[in-house]
Amino acid sequence: MRRRLQYQMRKRGILETDLLLSTFAAEHLGQLSRGEMQELDSLLSNIDWDIFYWATGKTRPPPQVCSMAVFQKLREHARRRGESITRMPDLDTPSTSKG
Repeated sequence: MRRRLQYQMRKRGILETDLLLSTFAAEHLGQLSRGEMQELDSLLSNIDWDIFYWATGKTRPPPQVCSMAVFQKLREHARRRGESITRMPDLDTPSTSKG
């Protein structure tokens, strides 16, 4: 499941979302619980721009998204990264090597 999520987080189709999600995956995917990975899988079924705007606080996410623990981590990640995201991380990061 981790490898599939990692791929889905890199190949969304919108650069801004790709950068946000791929850097989140590089930092956090290896430590997510199975439940959080399932939440993430559900979150990724949404439209790219919605995910990006929700995570960056531009629009208000629906209650079912707000209640996801993984979404709270993504939102915090977006806050910390701000404007400094310049490129996607390499695929062979140690935190996502299993699964």
